[in-house]
Amino acid sequence: MFRVTISLILPLSVHLLTAADPSWKTKDVSQWSVDEAQQVLANSPWVKKAVVKALPQRSEAQLRDAGRMGMSKGAGLAALDPSILTGLGGGKRLVPKAPKRQMLPVRWESAAPIRGAEVKTSDERAPAWNGNYYAIAVYDVPGLEDQKSLPVELRKSAFLRRKGRKDLKPVRAELLFDGDLATIVYLFPRSDEITREDKFIWFAAQIGQLFVEQSFDAREMQHRGKLEL
Repeated sequence: MFRVTISLILPLSVHLLTAADPSWKTKDVSQWSVDEAQQVLANSPWVKKAVVKALPQRSEAQLRDAGRMGMSKGAGLAALDPSILTGLGGGKRLVPKAPKRQMLPVRWESAAPIRGAEVKTSDERAPAWNGNYYAIAVYDVPGLEDQKSLPVELRKSAFLRRKGRKDLKPVRAELLFDGDLATIVYLFPRSDEITREDKFIWFAAQIGQLFVEQSFDAREMQHRGKLEL
């Protein structure tokens, strides 16, 4: 009787696991329905909700002493720790404030499944850029002003980190404004290739008094058996 019970339960468990797998995973992007595309943009390995930390505000004297960017020790998780960050620009242009548990959407924009899902859903918020880059976008950033020097300042305070490898710095940062909120797109060079063997990839950026950090798993960022970044 015991063996019969096991033989009945095992196929049912396999069936439930298979049924739980999203249908978009096995289809070509061109075959996705709008609903499947929306699922990709809402819950997939390329889309995250990053917890944002509010950094302590520094005085003008502290900003001057630490330097314009506060990054003299080089970019990295240690250099971007909230205990030593000073804020960008040395003035009052970049002072977005956030509650302790505010979360911001972060998308790996350059991945083909994300681009395809944005087209399928006619996502008007999807950013555009020129060139062949790894592109990561942070959405709904509050408190920024459209200043000429802002993209350069943002570019200097962001990076991708992989274990045992040199940090990857963006070559450019682009902004799109929608009322009081902004989307920031960080463009990283593909010349330093990211592979499955890198496993976890950490994205980090300082945006004024906000610190954003989010991990991605290259082993999961696959569609139909191909790594998509």
